Amino acid sequence: MLLNTKQRQYLMKLHGSKYKRHFLTEGYYCFYCSDPAQCLDHVPPLSMIDVYTHEERKKSNIPAVLLSCCAECNSALGARLLPTANERLLYLESYYEAFFKKQKAMWTDDEIDELGDSLKSSVRARQEKLNRYVDKIRAIQLRLIRVETHPTFYQTED
Repeated sequence: MLLNTKQRQYLMKLHGSKYKRHFLTEGYYCFYCSDPAQCLDHVPPLSMIDVYTHEERKKSNIPAVLLSCCAECNSALGARLLPTANERLLYLESYYEAFFKKQKAMWTDDEIDELGDSLKSSVRARQEKLNRYVDKIRAIQLRLIRVETHPTFYQTED
């Protein structure tokens, strides 16, 4: 469910105190892709915090946390009904992989060197963008296996 500004403000006023910051030892980087963070991601999303009671969240280990996040991952996640950090990681992995697969094959440096100057710079810029998505996917996969860094109900002391 997409929230308008008034709805979001209302939910923040009502439920904002339930969310606790989850800090990473590596600093203020995106929990998901490890890019520099620009914002905080509500997990579970504000739009679904009322779906579970406190007891249900505790039993299912769904803490209400704020994860440092880059704008790109936060935008991709939006208010999707993904209540846990793990589900959000899996979604982002498939999101970035789908984007990467839509692109045409990557060029080798030798192929790029054979191009004219204007085309060469355009292709290199595209390659850098694709490499960035490869890095994001790898960081997400690493975070998926480093479950000790995921927020748990016990760490947040809801």
